[in-house]
Amino acid sequence: MSYEAMDAIHTIETMNTVKAVSTERLAGRYSYLEREGLLPLPVQGGVTLVVELRHAQWSAECLRLLLRHSGSTVRLIAVPMTAEFPLQWLSEQFSGEPNLVFLPFAAGNYRVNEALAYAETSFAVLLEDRVMVSPGWLGNLLWPPIDDPAVGVVAPRSSSERGEGQEQLHFAGYSELSAYAAHILDKRQGEWRYAEVLGGSCLLIARELLLRVGGFDSSLAERRLIIADWCLRARMQGASLALSDPVYVHVLHPLEEGAVINAGNASSAAGARAYRRKWNLQGSPADAGLLQIPGDLSACLPQPAIPLGRHTAETPLVTTVVYFEENWTAADSRERQQTLQEGQSYSNIRWVWVRDSWSQSFPEFPVHERDAVITVHGEKPWLHALENISALYGSEVIVYLSASAAYDSRYIEKLVEVLQHSRADIVVSADYAAEEPGQRPGAGGTTQHLPLERIAHRSGVTPGRIMKREGFFRSLALIPDPDLLVGYAGEPAGSQHKLHPSAPGGEGEGHL
Repeated sequence: MSYEAMDAIHTIETMNTVKAVSTERLAGRYSYLEREGLLPLPVQGGVTLVVELRHAQWSAECLRLLLRHSGSTVRLIAVPMTAEFPLQWLSEQFSGEPNLVFLPFAAGNYRVNEALAYAETSFAVLLEDRVMVSPGWLGNLLWPPIDDPAVGVVAPRSSSERGEGQEQLHFAGYSELSAYAAHILDKRQGEWRYAEVLGGSCLLIARELLLRVGGFDSSLAERRLIIADWCLRARMQGASLALSDPVYVHVLHPLEEGAVINAGNASSAAGARAYRRKWNLQGSPADAGLLQIPGDLSACLPQPAIPLGRHTAETPLVTTVVYFEENWTAADSRERQQTLQEGQSYSNIRWVWVRDSWSQSFPEFPVHERDAVITVHGEKPWLHALENISALYGSEVIVYLSASAAYDSRYIEKLVEVLQHSRADIVVSADYAAEEPGQRPGAGGTTQHLPLERIAHRSGVTPGRIMKREGFFRSLALIPDPDLLVGYAGEPAGSQHKLHPSAPGGEGEGHL
């Protein structure tokens, strides 16, 4: 080896030594700042902690530890997750605490999203009341977003985290837990790694990312699926996830947890099916207890933002266009009209009924003053009428329904929410994705064919061209304008079952 090469190697080794010394020096300075009480890392505006209350036997201790070890700038919002949780008993124990507020339980309202909507700090943390924290936990969770601004979600190590972040540990008491957490904090200072998905009991989220992704999808029922789903939606927005190696939080496990899980098997199974459908995992084996994630997010449908909290703005007017694909009798038509009108939870609707009368006169409809009935004769006028509906009425949203399809009671409400909280011009309900998973958004946000019975669009835009769907009797498709952005609703919006008019004088299959 030449002298020049040997000198180069010596120079590199010297540089590495200097770098190592520098790293050790920085670690020593960090330890000093922590010992002197100058850490955890201060954050402008503080941090909001949203605590899910499920376990009355641990909730008080969890809140006390959070208040003690999270710094003076944190604000806690505690949310009971069940109607049976003893909120009054717990709130009385913290009656003089100015940094802690409680949101009472509200049936049918996932108040975690509402609590997150109140977070005006740079970061928010969502955690369960079975999480026990120790000194330095919060400040060290904040390092990954500082090291890499693309990181918008961070989780600590715990027994409930998945993969490399899972640590199954047992302690004789809190002093032993605190000593272990301090040891790991010192041993692994500054270390963190990227993660594909997170699913544990504690999650730190950048508020800027929270506003882009929206809230958590409570329809998935099981908490780990709700968290994983949100993380995947965050990645779709370009955010990175991180696991903090030095931070360990202890997660308590109830002895009766197995019984609780068994009691919720029906809803958990439904949530698991919804999660697999949402992330295109239907063809993968469903291993019990294993959290599955898509290998390629680009092959999954775009997911819209879920509104944070309750929508307080004025309810926009919706024109709902109902078209009859088949030759319904007068009695069936009136009954179907009543079922559709009374079955939707959304209140501000103008109904427009469009029917090709075929060879018979259209039956009388008992319509409200602002509703309308459009009767045509022949398929071409029928299609022409449907294409021009959006220009006739001054509503904010146009929704198309087929009289032959079944819809969930919140179908229209869900589509309107998506249009309000996303940039999409046209929204397709998620059951279309389950029905025809091969269809994916193409360049410019378009798809080749969208089933007309499952779409809504903003008023003031021409959505595209309406035509018959090949292979479906008088079923209609929309070919969207290539300049429009197509989005997808976040959960199944209706049944796949078709309804058919009954034959004259008899009962028809699926008759309502």
